Amino acid sequence: MRKIFFLVTMGMVAATLASSYEPTWESLKNYEAPEWYEDAKLGFWVHWGVYSVPAFMGDHAGEWYGRWMYCKEGQSSRHDQALATHQHHLETYGDPAVFGYKDFIPMFKAENFNADEWADLCVMGGAKFFTMMGAHHDSFCLWDTKLSKWNSVNMGPKRDLVGEIEKAVRRKGLKFGVSNHTAWNYCFFQWNHINGYDAKDPAYEDLYGTPIVPDGLDEVRVRPEEQEGKGRGQWFDRSRNLIQPSERDLNRWLARTKELADMYQPDLYYFDWGFRPSVWESRRLEFGAHYYNKAMEWGKGTFGAPDVVINAKGTQFKPGTAVRDFERGGMDKIADMVWQTDDCVYNDHNWGYVPGVAIKPTNQIIDQLMDIISKRGVLMLSFAPKADGIFPDDQKAMMRELGEWLKINGEAVYATRPYEVFGELGSQWMEKDEHGRKKMIATADDIRFTRNKSNTVLYATMLKWPGEKVVLKTFKEVDLSGVSSVRLLGAEGDLSWQPTEAGLEIQLARKPSYGMAFPIRIEFEQQIAAPAGK
Repeated sequence: MRKIFFLVTMGMVAATLASSYEPTWESLKNYEAPEWYEDAKLGFWVHWGVYSVPAFMGDHAGEWYGRWMYCKEGQSSRHDQALATHQHHLETYGDPAVFGYKDFIPMFKAENFNADEWADLCVMGGAKFFTMMGAHHDSFCLWDTKLSKWNSVNMGPKRDLVGEIEKAVRRKGLKFGVSNHTAWNYCFFQWNHINGYDAKDPAYEDLYGTPIVPDGLDEVRVRPEEQEGKGRGQWFDRSRNLIQPSERDLNRWLARTKELADMYQPDLYYFDWGFRPSVWESRRLEFGAHYYNKAMEWGKGTFGAPDVVINAKGTQFKPGTAVRDFERGGMDKIADMVWQTDDCVYNDHNWGYVPGVAIKPTNQIIDQLMDIISKRGVLMLSFAPKADGIFPDDQKAMMRELGEWLKINGEAVYATRPYEVFGELGSQWMEKDEHGRKKMIATADDIRFTRNKSNTVLYATMLKWPGEKVVLKTFKEVDLSGVSSVRLLGAEGDLSWQPTEAGLEIQLARKPSYGMAFPIRIEFEQQIAAPAGK
């Protein structure tokens, strides 16, 4: 027993004395997320790149154009979702063997991109950080990389797009992040490799990757249950990648990923899925240690609190070593550590700009934001500029509406923390879309709670206007003698209230003109009263 105690104690001492991170999960667990990040609550992001030129989503997503343009009939799942893109390319641009994805690059000019205007829109929208797309699955780098000629300085825009926006957003006092989706590059162009299009030319391997491609895959088709009656030949499971990354793919990912961090010193580094398989683990660990150590070198933080954020999905980074990210999803309870939802102004799968596709209503985004932060989350909301660098008018209108709401109600959002319970749920508050993913449908019974850091002010945000009064059932059988004032943000004067058998009953004044999610500010003389039984 004394030996065990000694070993445990020595391990604790070693962790205490450590001054830098090692590429192990045990070392990376010496991490806490920055306070600035948990205070921020809202960041903006973009999906912008070569795929913004064709701007066609077909039956899936615009930013996946480079994958589906090479995919033949019967080779994709979910009702041949790739076929519309493949046919569109044939009809519009010609044979992919002749006009490949690489040939869109000269058309991506970003001629109207103005980093200062983007930063102004971010401030107007109330975001506290901005995440710039470094490279999507297509691996075309939007920064001045020295590791590949396939970048926005050598080709297309002939500009360091990441560098320009980094300087602009920092001038506005915002935190800056980068987004890296390149781990899946080897598989993104899977059908280009399998079907023998322009990926077979060694001149383009640094764009399309150099994966391990088994023989005989040119005859693969999806399983009959995935696509009835389509194609012949061997079947494949849509959940399985048919090709695997080569050692070169693994090493170039790590080198570029480090370079992007070293060049722009981001406060946040977002990763998409794609590097979860065990073959990536050593690289994930090496980058985690590298980034946290660099953050200390840059003067951002210290060991244990490097003051930067790694966003990773699922089990890509072990719990406590980074900030967990949920794509178009989130937690259903208050978390022990801050987490993030990344979502887009578009519904369904699409993230990149596509003309004529409607975006979500602003009130839906605000409802989502309040639900997320009530559970200790942060929302990173993606927008989709056109290829020339201009945001569509409807997206700019959303930014403006979101910012105007936050100017009035921001104290219920920024620098808040969760209450003892995250809120009160309506009977139909969640429903599933056609793909089985949950989405929030707020009702007049939906309330979300946040509080100030000193735990003296509670914000009860009504996601829909309930009418003449609201009853907070959470405060049933709770001593409310410590309440000093109750008022509605954006409205003058205090509200009348009384404790009842059903809970805290509040008489509401006229519905505020801002018309979306209505926070009630409840101030206590000392600490906020806890729910019964807490």
